[in-house]
Amino acid sequence: MLGVLGSLSLGWSAKAQCGDIMPCRAGISWGGKPFKLSFCIHSATLEGSEVSSSSKPCVTVHAGDKMKQTEQGDWSKDEGRWTFGESLTIEVMPDDEACISICCNQQLDLLVAALSLASRSVGEVCVPIASVLPQLQQEDRDIEGMVYATPSIGFDLMKDGVKTGKAFLSFECKQAPPNLGKSGGAEALCGLSK
Repeated sequence: MLGVLGSLSLGWSAKAQCGDIMPCRAGISWGGKPFKLSFCIHSATLEGSEVSSSSKPCVTVHAGDKMKQTEQGDWSKDEGRWTFGESLTIEVMPDDEACISICCNQQLDLLVAALSLASRSVGEVCVPIASVLPQLQQEDRDIEGMVYATPSIGFDLMKDGVKTGKAFLSFECKQAPPNLGKSGGAEALCGLSK
């Protein structure tokens, strides 16, 4: 019992003495502050017979512990692809990974009724947010003001190791993207970096 009290008092006195020398505590930074990133889903091409015109696809974006989904896409005969024209805004961290997947509703047509089944993934791609940040370029838009955006990027969709299509999307954020070039040193530990 006396040993426990001695340890507690020694720890308290050491903390009180070191508090003047080093007022901050060491901590692990997991990629900076969260920020809102918009995933602008333009279109997708899907290969194979998995998708028919009756089973319209939708796009799902998972980032961190958040998930958002678009409405069903529209088939464009002129372009030969599914178009979405939607933006999904999700709060992300620079070290997050976004998983973008295309899902199709399954429908079983019976003679007297149609039965909807759970949707199935047709293909997906995982994109590290840190790889998107250097591509964000500042744009001056009339209505929105300054926006940081990427051009439209084509991502190969994969399922079971086989390419099943391609998704075309861009990324946008309203504030300046986090600077990934900052060094971690004492400034990051003490919260002195700006």
